[in-house]
Parts: sequence; structure tokens; C-alpha cells
Amino acid sequence: MNLKNIYFSWLIYWGKMKGLLNGIAEAIILLASLASFFVLIYQFGFVQTPDSVHILERSRPFILLAFFTGITLRYVVRFQEIIQEKMLYLDISIYFLLFAVLSSKIFFKDAIAHSLPYLSFLTKPLFVYVLLLLLSTIHLSRQTFTLMQTRIKPSLLFLLSFVFVILVGAGLLSLPNATTHRIPFIDALFISTTSVCVTGLTTVDVATSFTHIGHIIIMILIQIGGIGVMTFTSFFALSFMGKSSFTSKMMLKDMLNEDRTGGLFRVILNILFVTLFIEGIGAYFIYMDVRGSLPGGTQQELFYAMFHAVSAFCNAGISTLSGNMYDPLVADKYNLHFWIAMLIIFGGLGFPIVFNYLKLLHHLLMNGIKILIGKQKHYIHTPRIINVHTYIVVISTLILLITGTAFYLFFEYDNTLGDLPLRGKLANAFLGAVTPRTAGFNVADMATLAPPTLMLTLILMVIGAAPMSTGGGLKVTTVFVALVTTLNAAREKDKVEVRKREIAPFAIRRAFAIIMMYFMWVAIATWVLSYTEKGAPLFSLLFEVVSALSTVGLSIDYTPHLTPIGKIIIISTMLVGRIGVLAFLVSFCKEYTKKDYTYPQENILM
Repeated sequence: MNLKNIYFSWLIYWGKMKGLLNGIAEAIILLASLASFFVLIYQFGFVQTPDSVHILERSRPFILLAFFTGITLRYVVRFQEIIQEKMLYLDISIYFLLFAVLSSKIFFKDAIAHSLPYLSFLTKPLFVYVLLLLLSTIHLSRQTFTLMQTRIKPSLLFLLSFVFVILVGAGLLSLPNATTHRIPFIDALFISTTSVCVTGLTTVDVATSFTHIGHIIIMILIQIGGIGVMTFTSFFALSFMGKSSFTSKMMLKDMLNEDRTGGLFRVILNILFVTLFIEGIGAYFIYMDVRGSLPGGTQQELFYAMFHAVSAFCNAGISTLSGNMYDPLVADKYNLHFWIAMLIIFGGLGFPIVFNYLKLLHHLLMNGIKILIGKQKHYIHTPRIINVHTYIVVISTLILLITGTAFYLFFEYDNTLGDLPLRGKLANAFLGAVTPRTAGFNVADMATLAPPTLMLTLILMVIGAAPMSTGGGLKVTTVFVALVTTLNAAREKDKVEVRKREIAPFAIRRAFAIIMMYFMWVAIATWVLSYTEKGAPLFSLLFEVVSALSTVGLSIDYTPHLTPIGKIIIISTMLVGRIGVLAFLVSFCKEYTKKDYTYPQENILM
């Protein structure tokens, strides 16, 4: 055997060994990640005894050692891929931090205690738990992302990701330390679903049924559900993966509604940055309004501000106060109502709209700076920065906000708004018109609203927010396209045109399919509830179903009275509403193969 054959034999052997070692590394990391989550759940979810504290303390070094072994082995066999990671230096920093923590707990424990006390934070349980959570999140996201490289349908993967987070959330909310008293699992599942699907319907009082840990879990579930499970997963995976497959890139492109596969990581990063930035600004203004007025002091007020900023921007409508926005503690804080409404509006506009206007702002600033420093003499116009989608969403939103506020003020002027000052009437009317568009914050007891106001609320719930937003409903673009197409049909005009652009026939078909599926689900779910919920008013059941399917969260005080079967129906409806009725159907339909022939056309009577 010559040297060339020996070399090729060695390459084949090393390729097989590399695959085996990579599989072992991934298995070790997976087991360490699952063990980390188990330890974290046991640590914070259960009341600790001296024995359990001792067991947890002894288990932490073994988990750290498993992570170190698996990651080291991964570095050895996949070095060429790892050096292409977007956040290579951060990954290496976390690796060396892991080594430092492991060394301080095993090899240099006494040396740190006596000679290097300033490094004692490395052995603190809280610091170790944060590190374990970070490592677990990164590597589980990376391994989950590999599912995108399989042939599983994107819509089905999107659905399964929400189901998985909902089930995990239900388990976390069932922990003893998460609740003030034991609640049935069906209620924990309901609250988890309403949080992840950013709906807001609740079968139990969130304020009194859950502890501070429970509220933190709910806030995290709202944040994950609002931005999107796959967005979070993709962020961590793309940050700590060398490269992704074409299949996963195409899936992300469709999920993020992008035209190109390039720059997807930057889009995800922008989504996370804009979300946290707007929520941070909102939390600041909310805190300034509630400062000194809530029980529990500054710490409780800061958490209230953070929770409600997340809940409002993500259009969840869940509150840590029993009375929501009409709770006596905040009922007369009209500035708070305004900031909540603005967060809802920004969340409901959608990320493409925000990015579109940021692009316009960047264009205006660059022109202004260049003119100021003498690089150019006049403003250089860039055509169509504001596209048709942005135009439709913004105009529709403004019309709905203005008309909704006016009608709410008119119908409730002498009813729920009767005893309020003019400033209070305007603030509550504005929030009352904003919140049905998928947010669910109550400015008054829904049972006390006038019948015309309830019908107005129902209509706004059906219309919903914008696509690619944290809101639900039919979406304003769907309703707009359907209305314009209907008007064109009356005028016998073939093409649907907006601002000198033609709407694609595919988008028109999709709009009518969404409307058809939406009302079919509403009809069937209401019909089933009319059988399971004996004696319940039909309008209350219809309102409940529309609220769940549009991920709004408003109820005519009926959600807590649902039967177990009724709760399951509403849980399913909330999930379908968050995924999208058409996307839910597509998840289970076989993909159509386009044919190269057509049949003769024939008209039918309408």
C-alpha cells in the first residue's frame, strides 16, 4: 500500500471518528443542558430542605464538568466551523469563564477563599446558575436550530415550537413556588397558553394566584411569545453556529417576511434590539407614573413597570393587578393609560413598519448631515422608502384609532366615563379603542359597557393589528385588501391597485382564505361552546371565541366560569390565533405540486 492510499484511508477513518466524536460531544452537551434546567427548576420551583440544598450543591460541579468536556470535544472536532461563528470571541469568553468557575470549585477552592477573595463570586450559587442557564440556552437553541435543516414543514415547526414552550410554561407555572395556592394543571396550561400566545384571557386571578416567581415566568413567556419562539432560538443559534443550511435560511426568510436570505441575523438582532429599546423606554415612563403609589416599594414598582411594558408591547394585556387598568391603584393615572396605549400601538404596527420608518429617518438624517458639512448642495430624494405595506398599515391604524376613540367616547360618555374628568374621559376612550386591537387591557368592567360599545369592541377585535407584529386578528392588511377587492368587484375592475402598485393575485386569494378560515373557526368553536357551556349567553361565548382567536384577551367576565372542555377549546383557539388560521391549516396540508397544464375555464353562478 503506497502513501497515497494510506493518506486517503486515514482521511476516511478520521471522517468517521470525527462524526462519532461530534455525536458524543453533542450528546454530552444535551445531557448537561437538560440537567441544568432540571437543577434550576428544582432550585427555584420547590421549597428547599437541607438535604436538597446539599444534593444541588454537589451536582453543580458535575454539570459544569460535563459542559466543559462536551464543549472542549466540540472545539477539537469542529474547529474549522467554530472559527466562523459570528460571536466567536463571546463563545470563547464563555468557555474560559466556564473553565474558571470549574477550577475555582474543584482545584483552587481553598486558594480563592484565602488568597484571592475578590474571585469568590465565581463560586457563588447564583453566578453558577446564571452561567448554567446561559450555556443551556445557547446549546439547546443551537441543537434545536438543526431541526430547520430537516425536511419538516416550516409552518409545522413554527406550531410545534409554540406547543413546546406552552407545555414547558405550564409545567413551570405548576411549581409550588410559582403559585400562592395549588391550581389545577388545566389552569396552569391556560395561563401558559394565554401568555405565550399573548392573549390575556385568564381563568384565575394572575395577581393573587401567582407569586413573584410566577409573575417572572409569565413575563418571560409573554416576551418569548410576543417576539416569536423561533426568533429567540434563531438568534442564539445563528450567534453560535458557523454557518446554516440553505433550508434553514429559506425558513427564516419566510418567517421574517424578508426578500433575501442574506442579512437574516441582522434582521433578528434588529428585532430584539427594537423590542428591548421600546420596552425599556415604556418601562421608564410607566415607573415614573406609578412611583410612590404601589404597595411593596421601589422594587415592586420597578417590576410593575417592566411587566406592563412587556405585556403592553407584546399585546398580551395581562396585569399584576386584579383590576387591570381600572384597579383603584392606577385607575386615575391617565398618563399611565396613555403610555400603555402607545406601547400597544407600537407592538401592533409590526417590525417591518418600524424598520421602514427607521430607514426613512436614516435617509433624512444622512441628507441633513451631508448638506450641513457641505458634501451635497440639496436634498437627494430616494423614491418609495415608505412601501405600500407600510402605507396600508399606517393609514388603516390611524382610521381605526380615530374612529374607535370617537365612538367609544360617544357611547360611554354618560356610562363608564360619566364620573371622570375630561382628561380621564379622553385617556380611557383612547385606551378603550386601542386595547381591542389585540391587547386586552381593561379600562372598565366589560360587563358594564353599553351594547354598542361591545359591538364596537367585537369589530375591532376581528380586524386586529398588523402582520409581523405582536398582535393578532384578521390583520388590517387582510381587511383592507378584501374591502378594496370587493369595491373593485362592484365596479367590475379586475386589478387591485394601491399607490400606483398592483396587489398580487396571490395576496388577494390569501386574504379571502384567511377571512374564510377565521369565521369558520369562530362559528365552529362558538357552536361547540354553546353545547359545553350550558346556560351561557350566546353573545358572551361569541365574544370569548373572537377574543381568543384574535389574541385580544377581553372577556365579558366569563373566562373563569369555563368548563374544562371549554377551557381546552379556548386554549386551542388562542394557539390557532397566534399561529394564524391559514398557517395552522397549511401545517397539516400536503404541499401542492404545480402542474404545467390548465383545464378549460367555466363560469358558475354567484
